[in-house]
Amino acid sequence: PVFPDRLRLGVFVDAGQVWERGNPGSVEGLRVTPGVGLRFVTALGPVRLDAAYNGYPSERGTLYYQNSADGSLTAVRILEPRLPFGFWRRVVLQFAVGQVF
Repeated sequence: PVFPDRLRLGVFVDAGQVWERGNPGSVEGLRVTPGVGLRFVTALGPVRLDAAYNGYPSERGTLYYQNSADGSLTAVRILEPRLPFGFWRRVVLQFAVGQVF
């Protein structure tokens, strides 16, 4: 290895779910996505480059904005996402400096 004490490989799995207020979530709606990442230790802290795969299509629906002052909801737009074709179009890259939460 070029930097055996500074370079690390990370493998991770993210899981999560979004639901409407008042509707309890269920296990059926849980989404799980895998990923891999490189960690390089620097004097400023770790530098991370992660690649995650999202095989799920986004759901169609209305995007709302909630006014924090009075609680009113305003429809901003209707989302009509399409599932990207091909494996590489579903891979998301993230670059970050510092520790993960």
